[in-house]
Amino acid sequence: MVIARGFLIIFAVILFSSQIFAKTSPQIEQQANKAIEQLYHSLDGLYKTTMPERIEWISAQFKNKPYLLGALGEGYTARFDQFPRYRTDAFDCATYVTTVMAIALANNTKTFEQCLKQVRYKNGRRSYIHRNHFTSLDWNVNNQSQGFLQDITLTIKNHQDKPIAQIAKAVINKPAWYQYKTTVHIRLHPEHQQEQQNRLEELKTKGQSLEIREAKIPYLPLNELFNNKKEANHYIFKQIPHGAIIEIIRPNWDLREKIGTCLNVSHIGFAIWSNGILYYREASSTEGKVIDIPLISYLKNTLDSPTIKGINVQVIKPQTPFEGQCKIN
Repeated sequence: MVIARGFLIIFAVILFSSQIFAKTSPQIEQQANKAIEQLYHSLDGLYKTTMPERIEWISAQFKNKPYLLGALGEGYTARFDQFPRYRTDAFDCATYVTTVMAIALANNTKTFEQCLKQVRYKNGRRSYIHRNHFTSLDWNVNNQSQGFLQDITLTIKNHQDKPIAQIAKAVINKPAWYQYKTTVHIRLHPEHQQEQQNRLEELKTKGQSLEIREAKIPYLPLNELFNNKKEANHYIFKQIPHGAIIEIIRPNWDLREKIGTCLNVSHIGFAIWSNGILYYREASSTEGKVIDIPLISYLKNTLDSPTIKGINVQVIKPQTPFEGQCKIN
């Protein structure tokens, strides 16, 4: 039954992906604009004043939306990936967190578009090369440097008032990662096989000039979050703030034979406290949609994983949305 259900989810994702250009990227973006405008209209009447409250409410509006790997691109004029710049009808884990965060940081659709560029791309420069592809090396670092995120993992302590975090390392080989790209990653509308091949070679050439760098990220080890009886350490879990961003850590996760590089982050979602329970709100590839699951239950299911070792905790620093330009003066 579980296997059959898994095949159904995979089939649904593939079917959804194959139908993506039934609507053009501008149409999907136009649809998203209407949805986001309605969100802002509703927010004005709900008096959601704090950033965690905004994250909780906005992220909840997309629950049960379908999972779609690689949901976003650079728009219909892009050189390499003409998927929509933004959307509200489907997400993967990273685009879900990025979209919710950008909506929360803004107070209108125009500022949202600016915030999305700032969150999703280095220095807000929209291009495939400048996209924050790697969570620990790109997304975290670039959003911390512009004051959008703060890593609080090192501030979380045990009963002895001692930090429990460890450091996960991984060598991110961007040049090799680009060499593993295929024409599947060159998403054009309309599709044109020879043009896709030409642009693939162009993209690979651009990737060759990028650096190989080590990414470091602190994490709360699973053996501190749970005891040897798999019982949760609630003292530590209670230190995770409402609306925080939770990243799943796999130190030096060796995927070189599959994608050309190692990683140390494999998933991302939100920490949502509700009625005394800490939930993990995520775009789940397993469930095929955006869901809530108790974070303790989610992590307990990973205790036997040979690669998952803990979690990183980030908080969004701005406490009120930007009025105009999406930047901290």
